[in-house]
Amino acid sequence: MFNPQCPTCYSELETRAVAPCFMCGDSESGIEHLTDGRHEYAVYRFPNGTEMVLCEICYLDIGAFCGETWGFPSDQRLSCNDLFLVRQIYDPVVVKDGYCSKCQARLAYLRALREIIEANSSREQ
Repeated sequence: MFNPQCPTCYSELETRAVAPCFMCGDSESGIEHLTDGRHEYAVYRFPNGTEMVLCEICYLDIGAFCGETWGFPSDQRLSCNDLFLVRQIYDPVVVKDGYCSKCQARLAYLRALREIIEANSSREQ
C-alpha cells in the first residue's frame, strides 16, 4: 500500500512519473533522458547493504556529497568505488513513485537514504 507521507519530513507525497535513477529520475530531464536513451541504469549496493538504482552520472557523482549526506562524519566521503554493481537494467521504463516537494526527492531515494543514514549513524565512528 502506498504511504502518503515522506519518511524524512512527513509531508504529504504526490504521485509522479519517474525514470529509474533514484537520485535524478524525478526530474523532467530525467524522464527526457530516459526516453532519449541518454543514460544507462544499474542497481548498486551501498556498504550497508541498501540497494539503489542509479544512472551512470549519479553513480560517478556519489563522491561529491559531503559525509553527512550519508550519515558519516563530515570528513569522511563515500565514493563510487565503495558501491557494488548488482546488475545492469537493460530495458529501463518510466514508473510511478511518490515525490516529496519539500525534500525535492522521490520516495525510493528517501527510503534508501534513510536506511543508509541509520546504518552509518549507528556504527561507531
